[in-house]
Amino acid sequence: MKMSCLWAVLPLAVLAAPAFAAQPCMRHVDCGNNIGHGHKGCYGYAGGYTCEEAYYDNAIWPRQYIAPSRRGICQATELMINNGWRRHNILSSFHFDANTGELSEAGRLKVEWILTQAAPNRRTIYIERTANQDKTAERLQAVQELAANLASGAADVQETHIRDHGHPASAVDAVFTGFSANQLIPALPPSATAGGAVGATAAP
Repeated sequence: MKMSCLWAVLPLAVLAAPAFAAQPCMRHVDCGNNIGHGHKGCYGYAGGYTCEEAYYDNAIWPRQYIAPSRRGICQATELMINNGWRRHNILSSFHFDANTGELSEAGRLKVEWILTQAAPNRRTIYIERTANQDKTAERLQAVQELAANLASGAADVQETHIRDHGHPASAVDAVFTGFSANQLIPALPPSATAGGAVGATAAP
């Protein structure tokens, strides 16, 4: 009896579905007023969406949010890469003579590396901005002159408010000396050079 009633009602529901889907959602701008209207797919939408469009938006969820999320991740990664290169290419007070404003030996070596060894799109040189604008201009001029002497043309030199904290030369030397002193011997591990029988016994 119940099955017969169901089959009797089903054709009416199928015929009414297209007309119902074509109607705009009965809702107000306030999302809270959507509750109780019977259009679950329309909840939270404002202005112009039909129930059919809202249903389709829910059916493909979350694919419509994947591309914006990927773009956000790529943009954040690109921003971090740019900030890292800016900090790497900074010339601070350690790279200039305090009296003359000329590049020190460390500054000349760093400028030469940036202009010749860094990736072509990462050869921007950043000068740490000082309180004295004239001193900052002297540093910019010193870098430009060195770039001209290196036959690399005019360098892209910019001021930046980022501070280069730097590291003492003794600390940097200790890192490289310790790395060289503790390098492993370039040889295969003993288990790899042993015979097959030894490997078989060592296996669990």
